[in-house]
Amino acid sequence: MRTWILANEPPVSEDTAYLLGRVTSRCAAVVLTRVGELDDAPPPAPPDIDVILNRSFNTQAGFLLGLDELAAERGIPVCNPGAAALRACDKRSYLEDFADVIPETRVAGSAAALRDAWQAFGGDAVVKDPFGKHGKQVERVRSEDDLAAAEALRAASRCGELVIQPFCGGFVDGDKRVIVQRRPGDGTGGGFRATAWFQRVPQPGGWKSNVSAGGKVRDCALSEEEIALAESLAARCGLDYVGLDLAWHEGRLLLIETNAYTGGHVNFDIERRTHTGDAFAEMVAWLVREGRS
Repeated sequence: MRTWILANEPPVSEDTAYLLGRVTSRCAAVVLTRVGELDDAPPPAPPDIDVILNRSFNTQAGFLLGLDELAAERGIPVCNPGAAALRACDKRSYLEDFADVIPETRVAGSAAALRDAWQAFGGDAVVKDPFGKHGKQVERVRSEDDLAAAEALRAASRCGELVIQPFCGGFVDGDKRVIVQRRPGDGTGGGFRATAWFQRVPQPGGWKSNVSAGGKVRDCALSEEEIALAESLAARCGLDYVGLDLAWHEGRLLLIETNAYTGGHVNFDIERRTHTGDAFAEMVAWLVREGRS
């Protein structure tokens, strides 16, 4: 397997290093190219490659769709597919793709629309930049001052829009990050399996569970309902692997976010003595051998 890997400049995340290490152990040849998270187009592809593995955390449309074009020209897979990764990173897509399993959601493209949604949600809402990550560009709006800060966030967004949802008190108890990937062994590539998971809990008095925002990671179990939902949602994404954030609110299991670039394998494997890094490498090799259904 001859693999072209796209990754950011050092330091890379520990999970990226871990996953790439497991993949490269199965490769006959590897070309590693460093790219920026804001690059608007992919670099020229090297010759004689069998698969493109993108771990660059880039969410630019030109970059991701350009990877799909390169892959199509070469007749090889790209993991994750660019168009699906772009959609997973754009929270506005949830209204079309996951309306049945997300909190009530609106997209606000003006100060007036933002105010209307905030008032409709009872004056307590959460706003998110559609392309925000790591808990950044996410704010709770409970006052006129908060609303002014939200409008500044919208104006600074690269798309000029915010996603707005009612504040869900149940999420204060934390969420679960579930990593789901294609299941090569089913013979079709259409199946998915949850391979790693952990709970994220906000700081006392806080409401953001993101680790970069101070949330704490805990080992946890998954219920049958949580596994079934995660695996069914992964099948909708069009991705080869995805990190899904799930949480309970008022008796309902809801989707918070989809993540085309996800981590958590290292600690899960160490604590559980599992080998999800190898399962990831096996999936990439399977994509080269057989392709998606």
